[in-house]
Amino acid sequence: MGKQHTQRISRILTFSSLLAVTIVPPAFAQNTCNLSGAIANILSQPEQQAAQWGIAVQDPNTDQTIYEHNSKQFFVPASSLKLLTTAAALANFGADYQFQTPISLVRHIHGEVRYLVIEGQGDPTLTTAKLRTALEALKKQGITDVGEVVIIDSPPSQTPHPTWEWSDLPWYYATAVNRLILNENVVTATVTPGAVGSRARVTWSNAIAARQWQLDHQLFTAPEGATIPPEPRQTYGTNILTIRGELAPDAPPRQWFLSIPNPGRYALETVQTILRSQNITFKGGRVIDTDIQSLLPDPLNKESLLYKIEPLTAIASDPLAEIIKTTNQDSNNLFAESLLKTLTAADQDPETILASIGVDPATYRLRDGSGLSRHNLVTPMALIQTLDGMLTHPQSEIYRESLAIAGRTGTLRNRFQDTPVENQFFGKTGTMTHVSALSGYLDLPDDSTLLVSILANQTGQSARITRQAIDDVVVAVHDWHSCSTAQP
Repeated sequence: MGKQHTQRISRILTFSSLLAVTIVPPAFAQNTCNLSGAIANILSQPEQQAAQWGIAVQDPNTDQTIYEHNSKQFFVPASSLKLLTTAAALANFGADYQFQTPISLVRHIHGEVRYLVIEGQGDPTLTTAKLRTALEALKKQGITDVGEVVIIDSPPSQTPHPTWEWSDLPWYYATAVNRLILNENVVTATVTPGAVGSRARVTWSNAIAARQWQLDHQLFTAPEGATIPPEPRQTYGTNILTIRGELAPDAPPRQWFLSIPNPGRYALETVQTILRSQNITFKGGRVIDTDIQSLLPDPLNKESLLYKIEPLTAIASDPLAEIIKTTNQDSNNLFAESLLKTLTAADQDPETILASIGVDPATYRLRDGSGLSRHNLVTPMALIQTLDGMLTHPQSEIYRESLAIAGRTGTLRNRFQDTPVENQFFGKTGTMTHVSALSGYLDLPDDSTLLVSILANQTGQSARITRQAIDDVVVAVHDWHSCSTAQP
């Protein structure tokens, strides 16, 4: 054995011992396809050494942990937390579950409509088009006046999550999570340069949503060589959106996908606009956080006998199978938060549900459903247990199909291309500043599957660099398996 090769093995073994890596069973350590050495080489690169890494690889058929490093330590999971949220929702509600948005009338016994009531129940797929179609039922029944328009939106929709970062709040991925969600509570602002020295033009995708923001416009068109990047910022606790910076005269338009500060009010004004377009009159409107019964006179008052609640129609969401696919493949935070809120509103404890599929409650701490909160804590083994539990669950195929496919779909569309893992890994990513994660199912040439969970915290590097190391680890696991099964 050459001196250079001997030194290389020495370095690998030294780094492996420093990482306190465990290989099970011990025979793997003697395998010429050394998985611990391959991963040690990846993590020993200078740009990866300062990060905190947690890795677990498990064979679900034998429950053997093939590789682990810090697999029982807590990490901030970012969006890989959605694996737990979607597993709990799917296990509890089933793939065919649909959110319902009931639309009702409160009518006087003599026929007059006192209230048109739309009750939000957390459907994240509700759109203006669906609302418009549903409200056509009024004309079909000959109703031309609906009294007061009432939106039931509980809890108060403008309340941000207490553990989300302030700088995230104006953006689409941190929109308020209310009960009557409309158009994902997002509006697009487009900024384009004007004449040099003038303010840039700001146009909105929706005029009603645009009124939600009070704009402090300090974005100017500057001569060539503009150096102040355009940036929107929300004044915390207000609807003031300050945009500052410079645009060159020939700069292309920029689009910002922004949250809607008060989505309940946005929904109310949208309904009123639809009614006007259908020539249906109304007498004002309001958003309440109670139920429809609160609109009726006190039951002890004889006037309560003069009013009745009439269901008009209900808007059904897409099936849950499609909703969790959007949640996981596109990493949609709003969808994930709505799923968690719907579970808790139904008095269903996510921890209890996850425990029923084999996830130890001591291995994670949930603070939201999307992973946007840095207060979430998850061990790699919690994610392995979730993947393992759903692998044998009756909803297994639906869960697996909700995940992004390496090199093909979702947040993995541009990863693992031209590697043996392309189209063979089904997983969920997680990314925020100094956090990268990936967990999922790795299909192998012999038709077996391994469970893989990788979390990196305090990376100090760009997400691109850390993601490449994560991808290299997954490929190393694939190559190790191919090599070990090829040996006699």
